[in-house]
Amino acid sequence: MITAIDFGCYAIRSAYRTPSDHTRITMITERSEYAVLSNQSSCRETVIGRNIPCAECGDSTIVFGHHTDQVRWLSRKPCAPLFADAAAPTDDAPARQILSLLTEAMLPRNMSNSTECFFTVPRGRLNPDNVKFLAHLTQMHGFVPRYFSAGPSVILSSGGESLYTGVAIVIGAETSEISVSRHGIELAAETIPIGANWIDTELARQYEIWTWDETGECYLDLEAVREWKHNSRMHLRNCVGERARTLARLYGAVLNQIARSTRKLINSPAVTSALKGNRLAVYCAGGPTQIGGFASTLTERFVEHETADQILSVRTVDNAETAVVRGLLIQGELEERRLSAAGTAA
Repeated sequence: MITAIDFGCYAIRSAYRTPSDHTRITMITERSEYAVLSNQSSCRETVIGRNIPCAECGDSTIVFGHHTDQVRWLSRKPCAPLFADAAAPTDDAPARQILSLLTEAMLPRNMSNSTECFFTVPRGRLNPDNVKFLAHLTQMHGFVPRYFSAGPSVILSSGGESLYTGVAIVIGAETSEISVSRHGIELAAETIPIGANWIDTELARQYEIWTWDETGECYLDLEAVREWKHNSRMHLRNCVGERARTLARLYGAVLNQIARSTRKLINSPAVTSALKGNRLAVYCAGGPTQIGGFASTLTERFVEHETADQILSVRTVDNAETAVVRGLLIQGELEERRLSAAGTAA
């Protein structure tokens, strides 16, 4: 049985066929963060009394994954990321242990035979150490690790209408990936080290959105920014208020870099030779692409970079947050069928 896991800086997502019913897919999501709480008796009693899973670490109580939402009111200190600066937590012992626990909980259990796990990681193209670390982690839990990039995964999960040919743009918390594929085979790709966290941080800084912990130490309140930004009425092309206009400008700065990289990729020798000048569909995935007006704003950037005549369409894919992990599962099952057919032929 194939398992897929998308290690993201904002969330970790896994997918596999439900063992009791292979026509269904089990999908699990956990936040990629942990909260460090005071180990005072009142705080710990509150966590235990509400049956919130936790662990002790020195003089602190640790709560991780989606359970952090249940304890934000206990401390104003922001949660700590499992992938600080999009790097695997090689030097953060608590984060390593938490990541191992989350990974184990999100993978299928009681597997009698070894199974392959197709996974993607933060900055996989830019940081091979991340790939190595997370491959070792999945292997520790009894799975055969197979790294696969986010861009081709989106094409596999969402690009059927164009025969799995087009441009995938995946915007995450720390990075943005652009990938060009033909019939599911990647031709060219680039990863830009900027994502939604840069937008949130800049907005918090410019509007002085702060929070203070119990000791009086000050932090940028990124969670407050995200809650405001995720309002369903938010629209990049129909801004109401100065803060919304600033958000649109920050998105524009990111999309400007994406449009520039897209132009470079689709005009590269490998792509022009394979696609013979055919116009390409653009598939956008990742949580940040779900904001209103995203596709039209990106289209405007393509016009500015004189790339619009090479683009067939631009759209945010359905279920944009899970497009990568669904594509990983598809890739794994295609590979399993290929090997099975090869074995039968032999």
